[in-house]
Amino acid sequence: MNTLRKLTQSYYIGLTFITLVLLGCKNDDNSVPNTPTPPPDATVKMKHGLAIVSGAGEVKTTFLQGLKDLSKSSVDNSNSTEVGQFTSVYSDGKAMFTAGFGAPATMKKFVFDKKGKAVFEQEIIIPGSNSFSTVEILNETTGYATVGGGIAKVIRFDPSTMRITGEINLKKAGDGLFYSDMIIREDYLFVALNDFGKSKKAMIAVVDLKKNALHKVITDERTATLFNTLTSEIMTMDAQGTIYVQASGLFNDKPSGILKIKKGETEFDTSYFFDLGAATGKTCFGLYAFENGTAFTTISENDDNFFGTDGAKPVFRYRKIELSSTKDLGDLEQSLPNTFAASRSSFMKKVSKEEILFSIAGTKEDALYSYTISSGKVSKKMTSTSGYITGLITLK
Repeated sequence: MNTLRKLTQSYYIGLTFITLVLLGCKNDDNSVPNTPTPPPDATVKMKHGLAIVSGAGEVKTTFLQGLKDLSKSSVDNSNSTEVGQFTSVYSDGKAMFTAGFGAPATMKKFVFDKKGKAVFEQEIIIPGSNSFSTVEILNETTGYATVGGGIAKVIRFDPSTMRITGEINLKKAGDGLFYSDMIIREDYLFVALNDFGKSKKAMIAVVDLKKNALHKVITDERTATLFNTLTSEIMTMDAQGTIYVQASGLFNDKPSGILKIKKGETEFDTSYFFDLGAATGKTCFGLYAFENGTAFTTISENDDNFFGTDGAKPVFRYRKIELSSTKDLGDLEQSLPNTFAASRSSFMKKVSKEEILFSIAGTKEDALYSYTISSGKVSKKMTSTSGYITGLITLK
């Protein structure tokens, strides 16, 4: 791991500010009484929104576009709106939200016109911070977001108006922490805390949403380093309300692992630990869980290139795992090309009862692939000819 530290230290610090996720908003109704209903061809028919990143080196920009369906075999940037930063995208089903790396921290909201063009509507800017890192929406008028790089904090905001309505002070959680993934369950917000492995333990801030204040910090020494990027996830919740948290174990001697927080509890379950290092023999990154116990992570075949410093050799592969039995079920599909997961894009999204889409960002192709839940079949869904895909949203 010393080799990994030397190769990636400076890059890792910057990349950490690209930690994951943006959502929601509600359009204002400015209709005039007795106004005739617009003809069908004037209404927005976009079913999905897509983000594609283009560029080289440190100069990268994201292009946004709407799609009526997912039937296209290939996409480009010809009908896109440029954001100007590396971003991932999220939605509440009505609009697209972006947050990218680059000061000041900026969250933007877009809606789509009838031709699929992303139209800028509103934004939130946090002076003194480099990036929005994670966003969770509680309802149409309440959302939570973290910012990092410079000023680090959690804000409460109104997704319908894109106005900040409060702040949550996490300073007592510790200094030098970066707020990673987060998830809301019942009256608590769980925020993953990343300290680059310094403490050699996993840490989560538990926020009491009734008081909008830090309730406590929970820790576990069986794994460490809750690291994720803006496009990836390391926290997931199953249908029963159990939260699973994936730690990479980077920058220390702890294995990659998965921890559990039972429904109704705010502590790690000491009887559960999925030792991914022992199960796969590799460093793992990311966690995506769906119904029937189906879950996925990615494995690094070469930690020296974990952060893509050798741009000619992607090293990550998608891996199927079983959370309940803590078993490794092997490679998702041997025919899949390797991908740059930690330095470009890694996400999985369920788009129907039977289909999960996931990204491949490689050297020979950038694409979305499809996984069929009932059969386990994997096939190519859509190729991007203009860059790698960093996000896909579904619109109502």
